[in-house]
Amino acid sequence: MYKKRLIQNASPLARWLIEYSLQEEITITELSRRAGLSPGSLRSILKYPERVPALETCLKLAKATGKPVEEIFEMARVRGMHVPDAVDPGRATLLRIYDDLPLPMRNMLIRLAKVLEASVSTPQQ
Repeated sequence: MYKKRLIQNASPLARWLIEYSLQEEITITELSRRAGLSPGSLRSILKYPERVPALETCLKLAKATGKPVEEIFEMARVRGMHVPDAVDPGRATLLRIYDDLPLPMRNMLIRLAKVLEASVSTPQQ
């Protein structure tokens, strides 16, 4: 009954997670475990529908459930992401690190990335 009440206000991804867990007769915690995610990862998607999950979460969900990653991205409202870009492990690592940082450190990481980008774009003498 609890899961059915959650569906009403849930994001598309949260609705699908609830429906999938009901269909497979597993808990959200078990689905998290199967996907190699922390137990709270999927629960936070259910609890906070406005949040966009991390790229790594989407990739692991797709692998664990057999759902095409493009569909997971669409349900998660991840825009502009293409599968070839998404499977680069370095990119996934950077996104995971970014997602785990507090806001001030995220801003520092962005400034550092811009400096690195500028040094690559500017011809060296």
